[in-house]
Amino acid sequence: MLPGVLAGVVTAFAAGLGEFGAVITFVSNIPGETRTLPLALYTAIQTPGGDAVAARLALISFLLGLGGLMLAEVLSRRLRRYLGH
Repeated sequence: MLPGVLAGVVTAFAAGLGEFGAVITFVSNIPGETRTLPLALYTAIQTPGGDAVAARLALISFLLGLGGLMLAEVLSRRLRRYLGH
């Protein structure tokens, strides 16, 4: 059961990190209240001179995604070793 739970956690993290459509559609973009990383990136791109901020946010998003994948792989390997597979 643990591998399935781990896969669900990683999938939920990735979906939450990439969530854009639902927040922008149903709640809009209220600064300080509904700010997610994709919305902050969108706002930075729409702001004149916000290219540097947008690049930093894109890098943060990429590093968070990569870190999540690496963590999932490490946990998966440890679990396989623990279970003897």
